[in-house]
Amino acid sequence: GGQQHAVPCPHGGPGGQGQPRAEAAGTGLGHRGGHRPGAVVGAAQHLHRGLGVAGGGPGPGPAVLQTRKARRLKQAKEEAQMEVEQYRREREQEFQSKQQAAMGSQGNLSAEVEQATRRQVQGMQSSQQRNRERVLAQLLGMVCDVRPQVHPNYRISA
Repeated sequence: GGQQHAVPCPHGGPGGQGQPRAEAAGTGLGHRGGHRPGAVVGAAQHLHRGLGVAGGGPGPGPAVLQTRKARRLKQAKEEAQMEVEQYRREREQEFQSKQQAAMGSQGNLSAEVEQATRRQVQGMQSSQQRNRERVLAQLLGMVCDVRPQVHPNYRISA
């Protein structure tokens, strides 16, 4: 029908200036002024309010719409945060697996080098234990058995 309702222009364009205006329902006649780029948002708000009026009662007030919008924004932010966390966890696991694969071979290599070093040290210690007495006897024999002789490089100057 010919129901009419007063709806303020959300952005104060010409014909509105924040004042309520009469608009014929369903005729598409609005104010004719130039809209800013945010006009689509205003049109969406008009449509949302218009749907509330068409239901038979007054539409939800601006405060209710603001709380709904804030709730939707908060929910969207939480969902985005959860997605970011999940993506970060996946990438971290992928990094850990790649690092483990790369370090695994190096870890085995370092363990092998360490074992080889231990074997060499043990071999040297056992060799030292076996040859200790013989080397000490040879050293004491050289020190105690003194044979005086002139060194071959010594020249007697006249």
